[in-house]
Amino acid sequence: MDGTIDRLVGLYEGGKVSRRDLVRSLAALALGLPLRGSAQTAQPPIPVVSLNHVTCFASDIPRTVAFYQELFGMPVLSDQGTGINLRAGSDTTFVGIYGAGAGEPRIDHLCLGVQGFDVDRIMGILQARGIQANVRMRDGSVPEIYMTDPDGLRIQLQDPTYCGGSGPLGNACA
Repeated sequence: MDGTIDRLVGLYEGGKVSRRDLVRSLAALALGLPLRGSAQTAQPPIPVVSLNHVTCFASDIPRTVAFYQELFGMPVLSDQGTGINLRAGSDTTFVGIYGAGAGEPRIDHLCLGVQGFDVDRIMGILQARGIQANVRMRDGSVPEIYMTDPDGLRIQLQDPTYCGGSGPLGNACA
């Protein structure tokens, strides 16, 4: 434990962490709680490099798209016919707006951009860990991996360049 305290104090003295973060970390250490970031493995089996997108189901697609565009200036990144993907920032991060149909408006899922996206490799890792997942082929050519977290929240895994477009990675957008 002394080594951990010395490391934390060194980070504070070097200006890498604030006094508040130092105190929080020391308190967590004293209580036996995990330190922020300590649960991360050095080399995760599925390295996530981005929050690619969040998909929302809306009661009125044009009204919702207009809201995001007028208030936040979010241009159309791609149009999938059944919904519109609005760019959120300068890269391929987006908010998808799709019809809720008879259901309630809601956030449907989040998508994580996975470094070195390889469907077979990722599915093998998930299966080996007992995590049920499925591959959906959008437009017959774009693989999309779906799974749920321990609380049942839907997660999509995709290449970081995915923009809801065409091509083998879904990264060809207008």
